[in-house]
Amino acid sequence: EHHPAMTSQGYSPYAYLSGSQSQQQLPPPRPSSTSNSSSTYESQGNHLIIGKCMFCKSQLCYPQAVKVFQCVTCDTINDLIPAPGAVPQEPLTLVQIQQALERAEEQRTETGGELDYTELGTLLREKLRKFGAFNSIFSSGHPITYEHCGVNLEEARQAFSLLVAMPNSIALAVMTSVEAILKRPGKEIKDKEDLKFIMLMFECPWLTRHRTQQESEYHHNITKRLFTIISNLPSDLHKYLSSWFTNCLSTQIFHNRINFVNKFITQRLSNQQKSTDRTQHIIYQSDPRIQAAARVMHLFFKANQPNEKDLPEFGGKNRSGEDFVIVPFSKDSATKSQKIPIDEYYNMIVDLIELPVDFCAWESRSAMFTFCQYPFLISMGAKMQIMAWDAKRQMEIKMQKTIEALVMQKRLRASENGGDATGITLLTQAELQQAPLLILKVHRNNLIEESLTQLSRNEMDLKKSLRIEFVGEDGVDAGGLRKEWFLLLVRQLFDPQYGMFIYDDQSQYCWFNPASFESLDQFYLVGVVIGLAIYNSTILDLPLPLAVYKKLLNIPVALEDLATFRPDLAKGFDQLLNYEEGDVENVFCLNFVGSYEAYGENVEVPLIPNGDDIPVTNHNKRQYVERYANFIMNKSISDQFESFRRGFYLVCGGHALSLFRPEEIEFLVRGSAEPLDIDQLRSVTVYEGFNDEHEVIKNFWSIFKEFEDKNQRRLLQFITASDRYPATGIANLTFKITCMGSHDSNHYPTTHTCFNQLCLYNYRGRDKLKNMLVRAMNESEGFGVK
Repeated sequence: EHHPAMTSQGYSPYAYLSGSQSQQQLPPPRPSSTSNSSSTYESQGNHLIIGKCMFCKSQLCYPQAVKVFQCVTCDTINDLIPAPGAVPQEPLTLVQIQQALERAEEQRTETGGELDYTELGTLLREKLRKFGAFNSIFSSGHPITYEHCGVNLEEARQAFSLLVAMPNSIALAVMTSVEAILKRPGKEIKDKEDLKFIMLMFECPWLTRHRTQQESEYHHNITKRLFTIISNLPSDLHKYLSSWFTNCLSTQIFHNRINFVNKFITQRLSNQQKSTDRTQHIIYQSDPRIQAAARVMHLFFKANQPNEKDLPEFGGKNRSGEDFVIVPFSKDSATKSQKIPIDEYYNMIVDLIELPVDFCAWESRSAMFTFCQYPFLISMGAKMQIMAWDAKRQMEIKMQKTIEALVMQKRLRASENGGDATGITLLTQAELQQAPLLILKVHRNNLIEESLTQLSRNEMDLKKSLRIEFVGEDGVDAGGLRKEWFLLLVRQLFDPQYGMFIYDDQSQYCWFNPASFESLDQFYLVGVVIGLAIYNSTILDLPLPLAVYKKLLNIPVALEDLATFRPDLAKGFDQLLNYEEGDVENVFCLNFVGSYEAYGENVEVPLIPNGDDIPVTNHNKRQYVERYANFIMNKSISDQFESFRRGFYLVCGGHALSLFRPEEIEFLVRGSAEPLDIDQLRSVTVYEGFNDEHEVIKNFWSIFKEFEDKNQRRLLQFITASDRYPATGIANLTFKITCMGSHDSNHYPTTHTCFNQLCLYNYRGRDKLKNMLVRAMNESEGFGVK
């Protein structure tokens, strides 16, 4: 007898299997929903209960007497009482496969016929018949921990590499077993021992095969079942999987797994976009398979961030607990770097959806799936488009409020002068032009103080487009004056003599000066300036390490971050942590005291109460390193950094910022560190007095191209004031070369960095041009000469 069943929201066609039905047998047909289904069940003495599918977690309603049912959402058969699935006495091993292949070869030698893999196919069907049997193959013999998954992955890869070269009958033997298990696992996957099956599925080479349309659809359907199960596993099992992806996969294999998941997402999105029947078209928000794949990708993303813990959704503003620094327990355990750069997660098809709509749904915390929940799938360029759209939206709101305020002021002035204010509803053209702008009027000789004063006075207008006027100078800001203001301001604020930042000669990075005499308002100004640079698409040559951007997003910093800008200190910590040869107290002679230099004097600060009387020993050396690193990166600069953070968030505060990773924020501020594409730069260059076929120009590009990367960047910095190109790419870089005269000259080339303009004379000969360029870029600094 077949019973209709219901979802928790209403009646739905639903079928279940009796316990006697075999795994291979299809479920009975699903009956149509009826409005009196519930009363029918009650009248028959069947009580309905509400539960969840074990595999997709959909809320379902089914008769209490049912022991097996098929989910209407994911189509997976649920066994409420685990189905029998005994593990064979001898699980499948690589040796068994090799022996079966050897016997097939011997049989061919004896008979002179073709290779017969019947025995191998029978072996595979027998050993892979049930979930428990498949889960036990290629065991490593190690207990399952966060570092060991219990599967000998190398043996599994060798076995699969042998099987994938076999005829289709062997592939069919494996994949029909896989399909049957995924359709009916026979039990709920809730123990870490059950995850061996998942790790083996990722090793299965047939899932990435797409030689024909039919094969592609078959493997896609298997993959969607796999991702559905993985995405809905309990969080403690997700932690095991993520840890195994970190510890058990090489960089290349990890990269392949990322591509595997991304191709699945791409295929589903592409199929949706190709759909011509809009009535049948399922948008991605309601496609649970895309959401499942995104969740699986999130596990790989977390595996790529081994030093980070789970973070709050919106930039981490509500994170509880004190700041800390992640310090490795040993040289080999952590801190681990990323396996792959973040751009390998980007999915270009995702960039084609209506991202502002997606962003609004995510921002409103809608219950529907959005890609902004998984921003690592969204490319840098698309995120910048979202940020630009969000900034434009916020500026339009500000502009409307400004216009309304200006109209109100005009009405008040008219009323005060005895005129009629009721008719004033519009602004003049000049007033309308100024309304969406933030205009700063500053003197060059008082740049910091006047900039700080005016920015503080206009805190509500910082998201408006920025325009600069230098008092006493003619000129309309078409972008050049704004860039010059940024350059001058940053040079003064980051000047070592100004004392706000301390520099490390080895790393060439700077850090906040805990002993700075400057007011906290100056650090606030630095934060505002960086935020303004992002909103106004201006690259700043800031030698700030990645740790600054991590702290801005409330992502814990690690000892490896300290090594970036204080390599000598971090090296000393590493030596201390890994010292095992004797007594740390007698060899290192350290106490729990941190220190920093304050204008030539050494200032010591206890890291713990009475720290100057507590020696560092073999037992507490890790605590010492944690406290000292935390002192350098957090506690000693807390006031300065909080002022800096306040200024930054005043401009960039908003949900769009939290879509970015720290390295992406650094990319926005400093530009790309990727190798320069000289040909692409040449294609966007504008000439004045020259053309692309002029001998000087040909020589210039030839010289530029033959330079090593270091000198290419030095020349780019000489021309643009930055050795990097914009986050939007070289195609969006303005680059101009101007002729300074038709005759040869012994004068050096000059530049106008505010306009990315290089001024060349008509130098005779390639060697002279090269010599002049090298001297100019090596001996110039800022607007002057060393």
